[in-house]
Amino acid sequence: MTTQRRARDVLPPVLDDLARGSYPDYIDDVLAGTARRRQRPAWTFPERWLPMVDLARASAFVPRVHWRALSLALVLVALLLAALVAVYIGSQRPVPAPFGPARNGVIAYETGGDIYTEDPATGDATAIITGPDDDVGPRFSLDGLRIVFERRIDAARSQLYVAGSDGRAITLITPEPLTLTPGTSGRAWEQYKFSPDGRTVLFSVLQRGLSVIAIANADGSGVRVLDVGMSATEPTFRPPNGAEILFVGSSATEAGLYAVEPASGSVREILLIRSAEGIAGPSWSPDGSQIAYWVWDTTVMGLSARSHVVNADGTDDRKLPSPPDSIWNAHATWSNDGTRLFVAHGFTSGMDDVRGWVLPADGTKVGVEVAPAGSVETECCAAWLWSPDDSLILGRAAPLSSEPVPQIVIDVAAKSASPARWTSASNPTWQRLAP
Repeated sequence: MTTQRRARDVLPPVLDDLARGSYPDYIDDVLAGTARRRQRPAWTFPERWLPMVDLARASAFVPRVHWRALSLALVLVALLLAALVAVYIGSQRPVPAPFGPARNGVIAYETGGDIYTEDPATGDATAIITGPDDDVGPRFSLDGLRIVFERRIDAARSQLYVAGSDGRAITLITPEPLTLTPGTSGRAWEQYKFSPDGRTVLFSVLQRGLSVIAIANADGSGVRVLDVGMSATEPTFRPPNGAEILFVGSSATEAGLYAVEPASGSVREILLIRSAEGIAGPSWSPDGSQIAYWVWDTTVMGLSARSHVVNADGTDDRKLPSPPDSIWNAHATWSNDGTRLFVAHGFTSGMDDVRGWVLPADGTKVGVEVAPAGSVETECCAAWLWSPDDSLILGRAAPLSSEPVPQIVIDVAAKSASPARWTSASNPTWQRLAP
C-alpha cells in the first residue's frame, strides 16, 4: 500500500473525531441540572423587541420614505386647510341677489342729523353714524352691506359718503360739493342709489340750471357726468346688470322716457308724451323687461295722474286699471318678485281721500285696497317701498321735514296701515338679506 493511499483511508476518521471533540467529565451533571430548572422567558431576550434585521441592515444612499407618516401629515394639512376655509367662509355674510325677493333686514333712517338702524322685528335701534355733521338720507346697497348718505354743507350743497351697514369705513365719494336735484316729485326721492354690483352710486345733480346724470365710484376714486343732451332726472339702473340707465328727459319742446348706456353714453328714446302732459316716477320691473310710470294732463284743474306700464323697448304702453270712482292714481311701485304693483288711488281731485291698492302687474285686475285714506298720501308727494320679502310696504304719506315723524308700515295680507315705532326725517330704505 502506498503512503498516499494510506493517508486517504486513515485521515478522514481521524479528522471526524477531532471535529466532534471530547465531552468534559462533568457533562452529565450539567445536563441533569438544566433539566430540573425553569427556562428563561422569551420576552427577556432583546432580539424579541428590537428589529435586529433592520439594525443590521446596511445604510442606503437614498433615505427610506415612511409612507404612513407622510400620509398622516397630508391628512392633517388637508384638515387644517379645510378648517381655515370654513372659518373664512363663515366670517363672510352671504348676500342676496340684487333683484328679487330677499329676507328683511334693518331699516335705516335719519333723526336730528344722525343715522340709525332699527330691526322692525325686535325694535332694537342702533346709532351707526353720529357727530356734529348733518347726515341725512341713508340708502342701502342692493346687497345690504353698505349705505350711501348725504352730508349737508349748507342749505344748497352737500357731499355723498358710503359706509358699511354698521356705519364703519366711511368713504367720501364726491370730493367736490354738489347740489342734488330736488327729490320732490315722482320717484326723485330716491336721489341716489347703488348700481347692481355695488361699485358705483348714481344720482342727478344740478349744473348750470340743468339736471345731469352723475356716477360716483363707491370707493371714492372718481366721479363722471353723462352728457345726454337734455335735462335728466330720476335716473335708475336697469336690472339685472345696470347696462342702461332709465331717466326722465326733457327739453324746451318735448319730454319722455329715455335710456342711456353708461359705458358708451349712447341714448335711446323709449317714449315721448304730449306737450300738455307731465311725466314722472319711472321704475324698472325687477327683471328689467318693463317700466312703470305715471303721466298727468297739465291743462286739467286738480290731479289727473294715471299710472302706465310699458315694455322696455317702448311698445305696448298701457294704463293700469282703476277701481270705481278713482279720479287719479300714482306712485306705482314694483314688488320684489315683479308680480304686483302698489298704487295710490285718489278718490277726489285732491288728497282728501287717497288709499293704497295692490294689483297684478299684468294689469288684468283692479286689485285690492290695502291701506285706508289718511295713511297713503296727505300732501304731495309721498314715497313708498316694498319690504324685501314683499309682505309689507314702507313709506311716508307727507313731504319730508326737519321734524322726525313715524314712517308708515302697510301690512299687505292684513290690509292695514299703522305708524312705525321709529320716527324719521328721511325716505324709506330697507336692508336686503340673503334668504
